[in-house]
Amino acid sequence: MRELAQRAFAAEFNDASHTFRESDDDRAPVYVLLPTGAKANRVFVVGTLTETDDVGSDNEYWQGRIVGPTGTFFVYAGQYQPEAAGMRREAEPPAFVALVGKPRTYETDDGNTNVSLRPEHLTIVDEQTRNRWVTETAKRTLERLTRFDDETNEYANMAREQYDTTGDQYRQTVITAVEELTADSTDIPTPNQEDSAGDTVASTTSGSEDSPSSSKSTAADEDSTSQSGDEIGDFDTSNLDSES
Repeated sequence: MRELAQRAFAAEFNDASHTFRESDDDRAPVYVLLPTGAKANRVFVVGTLTETDDVGSDNEYWQGRIVGPTGTFFVYAGQYQPEAAGMRREAEPPAFVALVGKPRTYETDDGNTNVSLRPEHLTIVDEQTRNRWVTETAKRTLERLTRFDDETNEYANMAREQYDTTGDQYRQTVITAVEELTADSTDIPTPNQEDSAGDTVASTTSGSEDSPSSSKSTAADEDSTSQSGDEIGDFDTSNLDSES
């Protein structure tokens, strides 16, 4: 059974340099540790595909950049990701795309660790899909931050040990993402509902999904909450600066 895909903004994902397995089995899945305290074997992102290049010598091997409100996801696909490679040939940047991929890390010559995604599914989407992804990812990030100080949260404990970061840094990431979305969008609903993280949210049209119906393979990789359109909406960040 495949792991459910996590959501994270680029600013957090690119900081997720620690990888681990939960068993000694060589076939056990490899996880990256998100700094807000969650493991991720697969990640779901939506953003603007701004660049694609075939950097392969003998075989096709392409690299791409998917830009979001807090930074850039770096994507690499080769002969073992034919669906993504085929979509890369069809997509004409700039274009909104949805991607489910496996996190990959590699150490550079200067000792830094870079994080990228190896795509499993890639599809072209519209701006509304991107906007819903931003609002839902903001909610998920805040939910992780709400649980971050729970001493029974093993992944939050691990994150505190591995990363020199605080929750405030990623709370600011949420503020940046949502404020940029609010500034850019003309279809932001009026806040009228409060979510479990304590932030005001508004429901969108009942039955809508994070991915359009023509993108079933990508939509199926989201977790059960993200597939419920009733749980997706905009929220107010005016009270986030005061939260611990």
